[in-house]
Amino acid sequence: MSYSIRCPLLPVSRTGSVSASLTVMVVFSIAVQCRVPIADAEPWPYFPFDEPHGVGNHYGEFQNYGGGSYYHDGIDLVTPDGPVATYSVSDGTITHITYYQPLYSGIMIGDPVPGGEGWLYWHINANTMQFDVGDAVEMNDYIGTTADWPVADFHHVHFNRVEGTGGYPWSWYIATDNPLIYMDPHPDYISPVFQPAYQGRMFGFVSQGSGVILDPDALSGTVDIVARISDVVGLPQWPLNPWRIDAWLDGATQSIPVTNVVTFSGVIPDEGTVDVIYRTGYPMQTCGDYDNRDFYFIVTNTDGDGVVEYSDEPNAWNTDTFTPGDYWVYVRARDIGGNVVTDSMRCTVAGSVDVDIFLQETSHDFGSLPPGSTAPWLMAIWNYGTDYLSIRSMTVDSPDFSVGASHLFVEPGDFIPVIVSFSPPDTGMYESVLELTTNDTDEPVVYVDLTGTGAYPAMELSGEVSAGALVLSWSPLENTSGYWIYGAADLPWFSPQLSPDYQFRLAVLPSGVLSWSSTDGIGDPGENWDYMVIAVDETQSEIGRSNRFGEYDFPAVIP
Repeated sequence: MSYSIRCPLLPVSRTGSVSASLTVMVVFSIAVQCRVPIADAEPWPYFPFDEPHGVGNHYGEFQNYGGGSYYHDGIDLVTPDGPVATYSVSDGTITHITYYQPLYSGIMIGDPVPGGEGWLYWHINANTMQFDVGDAVEMNDYIGTTADWPVADFHHVHFNRVEGTGGYPWSWYIATDNPLIYMDPHPDYISPVFQPAYQGRMFGFVSQGSGVILDPDALSGTVDIVARISDVVGLPQWPLNPWRIDAWLDGATQSIPVTNVVTFSGVIPDEGTVDVIYRTGYPMQTCGDYDNRDFYFIVTNTDGDGVVEYSDEPNAWNTDTFTPGDYWVYVRARDIGGNVVTDSMRCTVAGSVDVDIFLQETSHDFGSLPPGSTAPWLMAIWNYGTDYLSIRSMTVDSPDFSVGASHLFVEPGDFIPVIVSFSPPDTGMYESVLELTTNDTDEPVVYVDLTGTGAYPAMELSGEVSAGALVLSWSPLENTSGYWIYGAADLPWFSPQLSPDYQFRLAVLPSGVLSWSSTDGIGDPGENWDYMVIAVDETQSEIGRSNRFGEYDFPAVIP
């Protein structure tokens, strides 16, 4: 579940121990799913009623087809293959009909009283309408067929949750909520998507209310932060706005808690607030029509209640109230299907800082460990400066090594231990370079050489001819549930698992071909084989391996 705190974008001081100064590890496109509960569940207005249908425009989506910007106040259920029959999602009464052929006729169905609640179905072909104002309608009744849309195969019903206005019959409506929340079912397995907002950077930073682009490495003054986010619901050709956006900021001593920037639910905002949440100026300009859709959200224009209002516009990040140094901006996008994605970016408030990174080790050898196991190393990162040291990134260039954090802060005169791990997938030597980027101008990049070896514990395998048979013997290992013999010439061969008695007998025939003892009843191995013993644990995973033993010194292939 996501958790948000209602609060304005104001600085919050944070004090505490070294561990409290750690920044939450950066998350890139991490997706989880937690579905929005269905409110007063309704069937879909297309058949089949109990299956989801594609959305071509979302509630609260920015639109501008040349006549000015506005919020889309419903959802468009698109059927690219052509017009389709449309059905009522509820019991009710026909409270309004508009006849405006060929594209803009529509029906409202709801409570037959002034201010009643109901549903709007727009772009219905008037020639197919089945009811008149005042008629009673039941759930799943056929009410008409969608109009034949002339652009982009965008045949659709514009579907709204509404409150009637102007008495009864209703003369018009107020869009009161996001209809997609009510549709049952509404599964969605495609997460919202973040794209770089400006010149390859995940977010854009703009002087408040202007087109002046700011350098994220030297921010000052009041700043608008811009995120570029889209979503899809069943129709990948039609990008949509996400349902909810949250944002927060994390620094060494100051932060902004999780803030609900916008939730596209409830009464649709006033049309004049479109450019409060959507950035409409160049660069990072939002567009929404049939040919181009790009959504840029000003995530700092909010008081934290998730509702877009005129009073939100003066809000911004006032960097003048923050100490110089690094900060991490996080933005989280969520859709009604429950998919949640978070992305982040580092930025810096301008000003000099006194930091001095020191590592006790700039190389580390993990030694030998069995393949499939993991060995940790605690790397101490010291800061001998008087300001907070920012470790901006920590990366390794090999999947066999890992580091337990991606960025962090180190208090002045203190250190933080970071876990670095080695996990060899097989036997052999491994090496990598751990790269740390910092805000230390003398050492902006620090490298740590990492090495390690994948090796199984040794078991000494030997053989001797005794009483007409070849006896293989090996030294035992602790915590072993059994052993396997590998025998091979041109191809691998596996024996049945052996009991832990450390010996296996093979008969020697006069022809020189090795054979199992007739008492074993297992069959014949090949000629000129080498042998190896593998120790396994209770899960049959390998935990030790012997040397090769070849009766004929044949250079066999042993896996």
